[in-house]
This record gives sequence, structure tokens and C-alpha cells, in this order.
Amino acid sequence: MFAGGKVRLFHFLFEMLEDPTMAHCVSWVPAAAGVFRFSSTNKDQVAALWGQRKGNKRPMTYQKMSRALRNYARSGEIFKVKKKLTYQFSRETLMSLHKFQQGDLLRGRDFV
Repeated sequence: MFAGGKVRLFHFLFEMLEDPTMAHCVSWVPAAAGVFRFSSTNKDQVAALWGQRKGNKRPMTYQKMSRALRNYARSGEIFKVKKKLTYQFSRETLMSLHKFQQGDLLRGRDFV
């Protein structure tokens, strides 16, 4: 669980990106730059999983999830890239996600 006990969308997306079984839905474009892309055919699957993780009673759609991604652009955590279905973690966000993941691995817990 994350600080405050509430999973944020960018943490969830990082988990999905680090999970090889989710590569058909969302994948790193160049991982080193923090750029990732949703699959056009499976993007709603990621959104549905995000809705379940949040505990939503109604199904989450990609359209609703992408609105949240746009809000992250205002806060500087994730930016929209000029390619369809492609986003980028800010450098600071990506570094903090990697630090968090390493801390969990050192404590013997799986990140996902």
C-alpha cells in the first residue's frame, strides 16, 4: 500500500507497466525515458482494473481514466506525448516510483 493508504493512478500504472503479463494492455515505449503507451485494443481492460482497484461500483472506462491522466499533467506527474495513447512520467515521478519499488523489494515484498 502507498503513503496515505490510497493507491494513486500513476502508482497503479507503474505496477501494470512492470508486470510482464500486462504488456498486451500497456507497455513501455522507451522505459528509460518513462514513456508508455496503451494498447488501442486493450486500453479499456487497464481502465476496468483501475476501477476495481479503486473499489468503484460502476465500471471505469478509458475515457474516464484518461481524464485523470490529463489532471496529472496539471500537477506535473504525467504528461501527454504527441502520439496517440502515449504518456510520459515526469522524471521526478519516475525516480520516486523506482525508489518505492526498490524499497519494497528490499523488504521482501512484491511490488505488484
